[in-house]
Amino acid sequence: MSNLVPVTWRRSAEHARDNMMDVFDRWTPHWKHELKPIRRFAEWPFLWSSEAMPAVDVVEKDEAIEVMAELPGLTEKDFTVELCGGQLILSGEKKSEHEEEDGGYYYSECSYGSFQRAVELPCEVDGDKVHAQYKHGVLTVTLPKTESAQTKRVPVDVS
Repeated sequence: MSNLVPVTWRRSAEHARDNMMDVFDRWTPHWKHELKPIRRFAEWPFLWSSEAMPAVDVVEKDEAIEVMAELPGLTEKDFTVELCGGQLILSGEKKSEHEEEDGGYYYSECSYGSFQRAVELPCEVDGDKVHAQYKHGVLTVTLPKTESAQTKRVPVDVS
């Protein structure tokens, strides 16, 4: 009867990743040890999730929602910020090129890819007062809440 219990998705994904890493280790065992610049290749399953979508933190305060997104290496021309309905939509394109040449090897890596991340907002915001700032690879978007969505504290009388 115990074989009828389904395996969780996380465990299945980790198992699939481990199997894939074993395949790469068998096909190219020298890559990880002999060619230092290619060490990143062996880590690619871990990097897909972190590089494909920007990491986002959403903080709800009394008067505003603050969204912080990690967009390192981009300029303000590489991404857009849109407010659509009850969502904040971040979209853009990441471009990365790296070349290295030393003695007996030449290493070149290019990666391009577009991303789009929709952040569901927990309450109604005032679209006319939204402020966005990009500094040191971190985008901070401040979305003031509407009057009706702001937290109001109610005093409690004790008798």
